[in-house]
Amino acid sequence: MKNVNVRDFGAKGDGCTLDTVAIQKAIDACEKGDTLVFDGKGFFLCGTLRLKGDMKVYIEKGTEIVGSRNMEHYYANEFYHNEMVKTISLIYALDCDNIEIYGGGKIQMNGDAFVNFDAWCPDETPRETMIKEFEEQTVVGPETKITRPSQPIFFNNCKNLHIHDLKIFNSPCWTVTFSNCENIVFENMYVDNHNRIANNDGVHFSASKNITVRNCTFLCGDDCFAATCITNTEGVCENMEIYDCLMSSRSAAIRFGHLYSVVRNVKVHDIKILPSNRGISIFSGDNGLVENVEIYNIECETRIHAGGWWGKGEGFVICSDNTTGNIKNVTIRDSHFIEENPSLIVDCENITLSNCTLEYKKGHTHEYYYGKMDLQPNHPKLLKAPFNIGDTLYTDKVKGFKNI
Repeated sequence: MKNVNVRDFGAKGDGCTLDTVAIQKAIDACEKGDTLVFDGKGFFLCGTLRLKGDMKVYIEKGTEIVGSRNMEHYYANEFYHNEMVKTISLIYALDCDNIEIYGGGKIQMNGDAFVNFDAWCPDETPRETMIKEFEEQTVVGPETKITRPSQPIFFNNCKNLHIHDLKIFNSPCWTVTFSNCENIVFENMYVDNHNRIANNDGVHFSASKNITVRNCTFLCGDDCFAATCITNTEGVCENMEIYDCLMSSRSAAIRFGHLYSVVRNVKVHDIKILPSNRGISIFSGDNGLVENVEIYNIECETRIHAGGWWGKGEGFVICSDNTTGNIKNVTIRDSHFIEENPSLIVDCENITLSNCTLEYKKGHTHEYYYGKMDLQPNHPKLLKAPFNIGDTLYTDKVKGFKNI
């Protein structure tokens, strides 16, 4: 086992030279148990990098891996992604085990280079714009400009992964994704993404198992933590614990479930959620299932953000489609929610709330949004809901709805 320094293979780390080829040569030179080293407080500009199994990647504090702002420097790997189609990454590993990435350094992804901000609502949308959006039922929201790195840090069919003690900035899409992976520890991480970029989930686990996420900070436009089976609808995402984290999101801080997704055996505790569009989302549809979820010691505050984000200020939403989806055995206890809209429970089994306080507050669009239930990603048609505002994602009446 030895250290393999990327500089020894020609990487400059000057922030101007494209170091992709040199870094990949260094990766390819690594043997079992070797450590790839980025040091010297440099800025290593690069495109797509492919990792090997049985290796470590050490990014020294004060050193950055910088994703190129030019899509020509990225390529799609051979993994077909059910939602994104092409899997385009900055760093990826397929069918590899025993990988550790750590060191105190940074990964800068330059996500703003791949977004058309002119098509977006402003960061703080005026009250009048939100009212117009509501009355016309328009979606003023995120829009990509060109092809983007869709899975910036991506692992598929990998075991024994340890990602820790790093800072990641400005992701263009799902920041770190584990697909069909097992035995994952994600800890002491700081993820700070642009709050107006869609799909920039902090960490996303799909059809993966045996997961620990702890002592992390997530500041994201989209979900901070997500567990689904989007990349493998035949898989199961199970056995996970998330704790001691700080989160803030334009979508949901914590999200479990999706269409065709089975998620089970989850423990979430000691989480602080700063003002987010939603605090906790648990959804199921199209033969999906979420079960055996325990949530406790949560401090959550929500606020309504304009645009096409899912959610409208709910502390938590637990919602199945009541036909083919199912949610059961969920406990939320010893938690406090400050919310602009009521929390929702729709067509679920064995939901327990214990020692929870829900404190409502009025936002500047209260009279327009309060009590209008946003059930995205489940469409009200699936819930057999009567519409009172046309074909809309907002409704006052939903079969099986309980207002907490």
